[in-house]
Amino acid sequence: MFKKILKSLNDNHWFIIAGLLAASILFMTYSCQSTTQSLMTPDKKVTRTELQTELEYYVGIAKARSEELDTQDAIKQQLVDAANIISQTGTINPSGLLNLMATIGAISFGLNRNQKVKAVKKELENNVSTTG
Repeated sequence: MFKKILKSLNDNHWFIIAGLLAASILFMTYSCQSTTQSLMTPDKKVTRTELQTELEYYVGIAKARSEELDTQDAIKQQLVDAANIISQTGTINPSGLLNLMATIGAISFGLNRNQKVKAVKKELENNVSTTG
């Protein structure tokens, strides 16, 4: 019985090797995730979901900076409008000037922007901790 098994293995050893090789290739194909370089740290390899998380982080930062540019443009426009009103009428509205200064102060300190950046960072940390 044992001699029959050994003879069968010896006669069909190339089929056995091909079968083991095919099984190992299938195992690697289905079990190993594809990786690429990280956007944040190029030395690190990341999977597709981690790369998507990094991309969302950078998009969040870009949106926050774009909103910052919009607020700066809004401040400039308010200043130009106020200067136009003052030059046309020759008078200054104290309550309007106070309102304008308070608005400029709040926007220029970027209180809202800092909260948005912190929220984006926290969301990124949560996504990385759930995927990793």
